Amino acid sequence: MATTRLTREEKKAKTRERLLEAARAVFARRGFAAASLDEVAEEAGLTKGAVYSNFANKEDVVLAVLDDSFDRRMDEVLSRVDMDGTLEEQAHVGGALFMAISEEERWLDLLSFDFVTYAARNPEFGARLAARHRESLAAIADVMIEGAEGREWGLPMPAEKLALVMYAIGSGLSMEKLIDPEGVPDELFGDVIALLWAGAAGGSPGGGES
Repeated sequence: MATTRLTREEKKAKTRERLLEAARAVFARRGFAAASLDEVAEEAGLTKGAVYSNFANKEDVVLAVLDDSFDRRMDEVLSRVDMDGTLEEQAHVGGALFMAISEEERWLDLLSFDFVTYAARNPEFGARLAARHRESLAAIADVMIEGAEGREWGLPMPAEKLALVMYAIGSGLSMEKLIDPEGVPDELFGDVIALLWAGAAGGSPGGGES
C-alpha cells in the first residue's frame, strides 16, 4: 500500500500543532514569565529552530495558545448549547460550561492574566493582544446575533458591547475563582447571563417567550 506523503504545508501545520501542545504543557507548569522557548522545543522533541520557524518569539507562542484555546472553548460550548432552547436554558448551560472549562484549565486563566499584565506594560504587544481580543469579542457577538434571530425581541444594545460585558463578567468570575474557588458557585455565571437575556427579552429569565 502506497504511503501518502504530506505536503510541505501539512508538515508545517503538524509541527505547529505539536509545538502548541508542548507550549500548553510548559506554560501550565511554569507560567508565562518562567517558561522559555528552549523548554517548549524540548517538550515537543524538536529543535529551537523549529520553534523560530513557526513563531517569532515567546509572545507569539502565547498569542497562538490563547487563540487556539479560545476557539476550542467556543466550539465546545456551541456544540452543547441548544440554540433552539429557551434563553434561560442557553444561559445556564453555556455559563456552567464556561466555568467548568475555566476550572479544568486553571493554568490558562493564570496565563491569560499574566500576559494581560505583561502586555499592558509593553505597548507593542498590548496592541496585538487588543486586536486579537476584538476578534474574540466579534465572534461572541456573532453568536449572540444568531441566537436573537427569530425571537420576538432584539438585542438591547449593539452585540459587540453586550459581548464585551459578558466577557468581562466571565473573566471577573474566573479571577474570583482563582482567589477563592469555594466562593464562586458554578451556576453563578449562568444566572447572571440569564438576567441579561431577560432584560433583552423584556421579561423573565425564561426569555419572555410565553
